[in-house]
Amino acid sequence: MLKMVKIEDIRKKRLMQGWSIRRIARELNVSRQVIRKALQSAEIPAYQPERRNLSSILSPFLPLIKRWLEDDEKAPRKQRHTAHRITIV
Repeated sequence: MLKMVKIEDIRKKRLMQGWSIRRIARELNVSRQVIRKALQSAEIPAYQPERRNLSSILSPFLPLIKRWLEDDEKAPRKQRHTAHRITIV
């Protein structure tokens, strides 16, 4: 897959400098079919952020952890859950 910089370079060489497809392919070390495809695509490719899975490994344990944290607000400082204590439980 071509990066946006390379597509822009291909278009600039073809439209502004008047290079042939064969010359662009030879200079950029890309096939002529790729050059043609880059020239035909009129729309600029947009950034597509990867979709993250909303459920996590902790999802089944979140109510328990929330209850611990609510109980810890009332508990003395030394008796509260730490991250280390939660992971070994």
